[in-house]
Amino acid sequence: MKIIREYVWDTLRRNKRTSLAIMTALFLMTTMMSCFSGFVYTMWTDSIALSVNENGNWHGELFDNTSAKDLEYIKNYASVSAVLLKGAWEAAKLEDEGRRMYLITRGANEEYWNSMPEKSTVIEGRIPEAEDELALSKQYFDDHPEASLGDTLTLPVGQRIYDGRVCMETDIWRDGETFRQTGTKTYKLVGIMDVATSSSVPAYTGLGFLDEETIKPEDNITVYLRFDSIRSTYRELPALAESIGYQKDEYGNYNLRYNTDLLLKYAVLPPDQIISITSLNILAVPLMFLVLAALLIAVFVLVIHNAFALSANEKMTQLGTLAGIGASPKQIKSAVSSEAMVLLIIPLPLGLLCGWLLDIELFRLINAANDIGRTAPDIVLTFGIPAVLPAAVLSIITAWLSARIPARKVAKMMPVEALRQVETLKGKKIRQSRISGHFGISGELASNALTARKKSYRTATISLCLSFLLLTGFLYIFTAQNAAREVYRTQDEAEGHIFLSISDGRAPEQKALDELKEVPGVQKYVLYDQMPCATWITPDQASDDIETHLGGFDKIVSEKKYSPIERDGKYRIFSTLIGLEDDSFREYCRQLGIDPEAYYEDSSKAIIYNQTADPYASTRRENVYREMLKLEAGQTIPFTERAYDEDTGDFEFQLTAGDIVTELPSEGLGLSRFTLAAVMPMEHVMDLAASCSEKRRLRAASVYGNFITDTSGGVSYPLIEKTTSRIREIVGHYYGSGDYMLSDLAEKEEMSKETNGVMAKIVAFLTGLLALIGLSNIWASISGNLRQRSREFAMLKSAGLSPAQLWRMLFLEGLTLGLKPLLYSLPFQIAILAVFLNINEVGLLEYLPYAPFGILLGYTGLVLLAVIGAYYTGGRRIQRQNIISAIKDDTI
Repeated sequence: MKIIREYVWDTLRRNKRTSLAIMTALFLMTTMMSCFSGFVYTMWTDSIALSVNENGNWHGELFDNTSAKDLEYIKNYASVSAVLLKGAWEAAKLEDEGRRMYLITRGANEEYWNSMPEKSTVIEGRIPEAEDELALSKQYFDDHPEASLGDTLTLPVGQRIYDGRVCMETDIWRDGETFRQTGTKTYKLVGIMDVATSSSVPAYTGLGFLDEETIKPEDNITVYLRFDSIRSTYRELPALAESIGYQKDEYGNYNLRYNTDLLLKYAVLPPDQIISITSLNILAVPLMFLVLAALLIAVFVLVIHNAFALSANEKMTQLGTLAGIGASPKQIKSAVSSEAMVLLIIPLPLGLLCGWLLDIELFRLINAANDIGRTAPDIVLTFGIPAVLPAAVLSIITAWLSARIPARKVAKMMPVEALRQVETLKGKKIRQSRISGHFGISGELASNALTARKKSYRTATISLCLSFLLLTGFLYIFTAQNAAREVYRTQDEAEGHIFLSISDGRAPEQKALDELKEVPGVQKYVLYDQMPCATWITPDQASDDIETHLGGFDKIVSEKKYSPIERDGKYRIFSTLIGLEDDSFREYCRQLGIDPEAYYEDSSKAIIYNQTADPYASTRRENVYREMLKLEAGQTIPFTERAYDEDTGDFEFQLTAGDIVTELPSEGLGLSRFTLAAVMPMEHVMDLAASCSEKRRLRAASVYGNFITDTSGGVSYPLIEKTTSRIREIVGHYYGSGDYMLSDLAEKEEMSKETNGVMAKIVAFLTGLLALIGLSNIWASISGNLRQRSREFAMLKSAGLSPAQLWRMLFLEGLTLGLKPLLYSLPFQIAILAVFLNINEVGLLEYLPYAPFGILLGYTGLVLLAVIGAYYTGGRRIQRQNIISAIKDDTI
């Protein structure tokens, strides 16, 4: 073994050029592995940080009413690691006589404050740390400019009373309600929260500190949980709910809520989604990174293997000599493998460091462009052990495997074969190629050389193919998504340009609606309200479409994906009443050719939309609609306000089907599948809601607006922004900040552009590294092979091959070698592109304007330039080389 170690060190010292080439390849590999591992780990940790910042660090919530008497059992439940609590609501009476006359507060325990996003809403001051401390809504300080942090409020606390009944603290205001004082409490204001409460609730909200010792057994509490194993959440939370007496709903589920966004970051899916198509879409990004990692490893194994194979071939005579004097195959393999480990000593730490530095620069660029509305801090590079360890392990394994492959090959050779140090065609006939047929002796020599050394160039060709596939794969993913966004842009625009919702617990302000209709720049609008309800049908009322194409309601119910349920031989069909504002209703009727007056004269008459999108035949490009029920004009349809079992109202009513239509007032209404819609004047829906439960009355009092701006010159985002600003002014004049929400396509487009900008930087960065790796491998492979062929070229020159013929031969070799990998990769490129076009539902002709032709042609040119450049550099050395010394050289 001592002589083997001495041989390894001696060959490293004597073959500095080869060693440097291998170390360069190892350095590039480690740098890329380090950069990739750091990037993936940082993006994962940042996605978790974003989820926690937006939704909180919890796994599941007992969403139903939870009694405090079960708290001790919940805290001691075997799999529960943390309990986040919010206590019961408490109402305090203010001296104010306006719309907000109460202060409603609840406490949160320390774990809740530390884990939930409410702490981020405290924009001034601090979070409460004692029972009497309170963080109060900014609305209170806006309405009470004299108030400041550090003030104390001593207020009567008690119950809101209406019609002799105790109301919930968060209920809407009712004329005639009173306040029953049960005590007095002093609050110390320590924080200002950036939250808004709808004026339908006559109160300012605040969040205090909950001392768990003060919780009473009869209190209702809100419980969020973290489990010891996040992967057990979907199993443990229902089991806990069952053990404390929760009841299942009509769909067979407990009333629970999951932090699905956080769970998804840890690849935890609901059991019913694990084998569904939805789960594949959800896991698309993680799977993409796994595939990318596998391809990276494959590329680097081939790259490093090629470098070691060249090194082993150059030292074939020495290795044959060692074998001839008694070195065993195991010792030969050990010599080559040891060389790999020694050569990795310097590139490994340098590569890890450079990968870290590259990630720093990458995330600096991302953070500089990352103005996409994220409320969380900038992305923080988390380049720790989880990033360094995989990069180091993968680099070591890749280097070992890369050296092991040629080492095994050399170890199996007989000493005589190794000493001969020549490549033969082993009796195989060389096929006549097109090169030899068109370019004479130079073409024939180039063709014979490539055929004879196809094994030597095989790894270089495969690695170049993989590098090219990695680069094009990135580009195809990115450009296919861009193409889909542009192709389906018209669908988004058809749903509306500006979206408004108003909810303050009161009937809509007609004057505000009239002003909204007159906003300059609005070409079309739909103002409406909605009231959920349900109708029960018998099996024979299902349409032929449902029976023929969807297998009947029995099959739909059995899938447990949609709202219909079966009970006592009947099916409950979720329905909604759509109440259109007067002008919107008349315009809708005009478009359908319907006389609107008949619907104003008869308040029980409605336009029925009896269509549903087929979940199996519909695509993103086009929905296929099916008729749901057997309905005719003039038919009476019974409805109940109890759309779900949890609803408390039981008001029942009947509507007469007027016209049966196949179009809705707006494509942006967002009806779920298997929903029956009845379109009526808004005033009729409000009249029906007056007889329903308070929950339905509140829903019917909410007004929604979809606005489309002037599109005569195409969709104008500046016009959308200007129109949105005017709408905000009008709505802000009539309603409080917590009473409405406003969004538009211009905002969405801006976010999309900034997101694309960030993704473009990431793609450019990674593809640039991949291109560098592929090109450097080509250069190293060709240079090494040309050095090994010095004797061959010397013999050709001695046989009369002119310098011009030699240059022509090398040029033809380079051109062929450069084009082959690109041509071989075409079928795989087509397959990758087809997959992503299919996923995004984009046609080839639609994709072509967004195809990255420039980058692909540019990279192809770089590949050819690198190949020909390597041949040119090697050719100059060959031309200068003395024939006799080249033939005598045994070590190269």
